[in-house]
Amino acid sequence: MNARISIIVLILISFCSFLSGKKLGYAFSGGGARGFAHIGVLKVLEEEGIKPDYIAGSSIGAIIGAFYAMGYSAAEIEDICLSLDWEFLAKDVHSREDLYIGQKRWAPYGNAVFELNDKWVPRLPSSVYMGNRINLEMFKFFASASRVSSFDDLPIPFACNATNLLTGEAKTFRSGSLMQALRASMSIPSLVKPFEIDENVYIDGGVSQNLPGDLLHEMGADTVIGLKVNSTLRTSDNLNNLIEVLDQTINIGITRNLNDRLECIDLLIEPELNSHSATDFRDIRAIIAAGEKSTRDNIAVIRAFKAKMLLESHDSAKEDSKPLQKDFNRYLDTFHIESIQVHGKQFLSKAKVEEYTDLHSNREYTTSEIITGCQKAWNSQAFNTIYPVLEYSSSNNYILHLHIKERERKQAAINNTYNSEDKLCAGAVLLLNNYLLKNSKLLVEVKLGGKNELNLDYVKNYGEEWGAYYRIFPYINDKTIYNYKDHHKTNSVNSLEWGMTSGLGFFAKDLVIGEIFLFSSQTRLDEEISETPSLPRHNIVSGFGVKGYHESLDSYIFPTKGSRIMAKFNFARSVSISDYIFSNLQMKSELYLPLSKCFSVGGSIDYGTHFNEADDKGYDHFVIGGADGFMGYSRNEVSASHYQITSLGLTSTPCKRWVFHAGIQGLRFSESELWGVEKNWEYCGFAGIGYASAIMPVRLNLAVNEAGKINSLFSVGYDFDIFKFSRR
Repeated sequence: MNARISIIVLILISFCSFLSGKKLGYAFSGGGARGFAHIGVLKVLEEEGIKPDYIAGSSIGAIIGAFYAMGYSAAEIEDICLSLDWEFLAKDVHSREDLYIGQKRWAPYGNAVFELNDKWVPRLPSSVYMGNRINLEMFKFFASASRVSSFDDLPIPFACNATNLLTGEAKTFRSGSLMQALRASMSIPSLVKPFEIDENVYIDGGVSQNLPGDLLHEMGADTVIGLKVNSTLRTSDNLNNLIEVLDQTINIGITRNLNDRLECIDLLIEPELNSHSATDFRDIRAIIAAGEKSTRDNIAVIRAFKAKMLLESHDSAKEDSKPLQKDFNRYLDTFHIESIQVHGKQFLSKAKVEEYTDLHSNREYTTSEIITGCQKAWNSQAFNTIYPVLEYSSSNNYILHLHIKERERKQAAINNTYNSEDKLCAGAVLLLNNYLLKNSKLLVEVKLGGKNELNLDYVKNYGEEWGAYYRIFPYINDKTIYNYKDHHKTNSVNSLEWGMTSGLGFFAKDLVIGEIFLFSSQTRLDEEISETPSLPRHNIVSGFGVKGYHESLDSYIFPTKGSRIMAKFNFARSVSISDYIFSNLQMKSELYLPLSKCFSVGGSIDYGTHFNEADDKGYDHFVIGGADGFMGYSRNEVSASHYQITSLGLTSTPCKRWVFHAGIQGLRFSESELWGVEKNWEYCGFAGIGYASAIMPVRLNLAVNEAGKINSLFSVGYDFDIFKFSRR
């Protein structure tokens, strides 16, 4: 009798177990770009009818896993990953065309820029990438999950992990902001900036728990399939640079913690990825294909495992089973913001941050509009990072949390350059933002070498995108000027100039900036080698002027679209304050039009004239040769009171960093008025190549003039006059 009762009980238990079914979990490991192999594995598992009840992941595995948990198929995740420019997302360089016109008053500079701490000591960066674009892109894809506070409420319950940078302990995320949890999990040490959540700092989850199988058991999974894609340890032959050594250092810890947890894994799928590294973000399609192929090559093992799950009453292995679905809208894209909270502010007020973003309470915004607002604020260069988090409140209302890291107000830049005209120059720039006065900027530049300069430019703005300003620009420079006769050097003059420009101006968002200014300068000339009569050893020039500037270029150095116009009027009209009486105008207009993805055409007109002759016809001539003028001549080879340069060229950008261009220039110049008198044009053809390195851009131009002379112009670094607009 007792035996019969026991048998009945066992049958009932087995029947209940069959009814409830065992649960399957997927554990996605980290592995950098190798993590895209997860998508290929998922494709095969989907085809075999295997579906998870729980998902957990680390690093890139957390991101792929989160997409899957939200209801995306493997094919949809593949489309998303292939559509992204991963290299662009990693970079935190402001595009020139995104800056406001007030920020374009200065040319780009700096081989390296450092923030200065309270003791004015340079602060070394904690990572290669700040991750601002990554933050905004992750918000774009995971904002729809803001409606749920627990990750168990996703279509498939989900969890991910990160590593507490201060304690070294693993942190499991099963609730809160999905975007924040994923961003913390993928913070690769030294490459992507550690991520802060609630005053805790996190780095990559793979450092502490790269294959979170035990986490799945805690969630309720009976069986776990582990997807392992992290790199194997490198041999001594493959430890040749900093990145490889860093990858090995991280991977040692990852390998140890992963091996210690393999007992939690019932089936380990490890695709063959030896030809791909963790940094191969350009080979995503190939990595996905490799993951799919490797899984298909082991399909017999997977089918045997599925058969075993069927015997063990796994719902996930049944042909008619479906993952647990909940009331979740992954396409949710519009949010009513009932309030805005700002986190991390130091010097900026909440109202100021809202002004930067143009986001306000009691309004409805789409995901893209919120991202645009944060991007707009980031383009102000007041923030290292700014990203949004949505918190569901009630009745379809949301609280918008803006998490900011303000840029340090004190910065220093190294600005070393070389070009064939000025030779080697070693420079440094100090930048003080909102330090002396609110909404002000001070730049101090010291340059030694082919040019010796000290420039100080102080601007106080009234307004952010639209407004007025005043400027004070004192300077001193010492340089050698070579004079030419019949295109041959005849004498060398040492010029020491000091002076100041002070002006009042206005700026209008991304349209135009204008300024009325006063100027005064003194120049002392000393001839070193001479075949000409002595020049005046000392002179003073004072007057007033008007100038304007517009720029919408995509790149200051290698433009392919947009326009730029600069015009300056100078008037020195009083003999009581100026040794020379003159009035002149100099202006340059440029336009670049894209013809296709890789080609664009550009043209420019550069014009200068004196409205009346100066007392000394040799004074204040326009220098019209060189890289920024008529390239058929060296910089000081030709000068005149009146000139016109017309350029037309074609630019090709076959890949992201390399630039090729070629074209033709026409020049006419005279000591008398250009217009109304027939002047002979002379021409030159030019061709050049450039490499757009973020640290030291390189340019090489070759030009041939009508005389057959070849003029080469080579430069390395940001060899531009930072204060070109500031000067008179």
